[in-house]
Amino acid sequence: MTVRPLLLAGGFSVRFGADKRFVPLPEGDTLLERSVALWRQALGEVFVALRGDDAALAQRVRALGGAPVLCDRSAEGLGATLAQAAALLPPGPVLVGLADMPFIRRDTLRALADELAAGAEVVAPFFGARRGNPVGFAAHCRPLLLGLSGDRGAGALLATLPLRRLAVEDAGVLLDIDRPGDLQAAAD
Repeated sequence: MTVRPLLLAGGFSVRFGADKRFVPLPEGDTLLERSVALWRQALGEVFVALRGDDAALAQRVRALGGAPVLCDRSAEGLGATLAQAAALLPPGPVLVGLADMPFIRRDTLRALADELAAGAEVVAPFFGARRGNPVGFAAHCRPLLLGLSGDRGAGALLATLPLRRLAVEDAGVLLDIDRPGDLQAAAD
């Protein structure tokens, strides 16, 4: 069954202080552009969950080769965005990532998708003892994703499902850009 890559980019960047999706990286591309390109290169396609009022950004995502998914429940939080986006995806396992994690390696994304395609119920990367992102869910987990709400993502589901721990040598699975200083820390 085809894995559906889903990149969550419908947040409001409250901790960052500005819309971090448009923050330029040292190479000249933006955080969102880098994430979409990375996922496209690794997996061939990527669905990008955006806010319901992101019509102009949806056109940019299309130009980058992504498939925008407009979510009018984004103001409710990450869980609500994930639930709505998952409901709009074609059937199949889903690999859920965060657009503010642009430093994950392509081989890590492919390895996670391969684990899902091989039958893992839930798979997550582990860098040392720390769990990172993205996280993959088998097709039969979709009802659980659809039941998410509010600002809590799928983290709580991981405690209730059999988790396949994929050991990776990729610190990018832990590098989440939430504050302006996170970009400098990632560069160091």
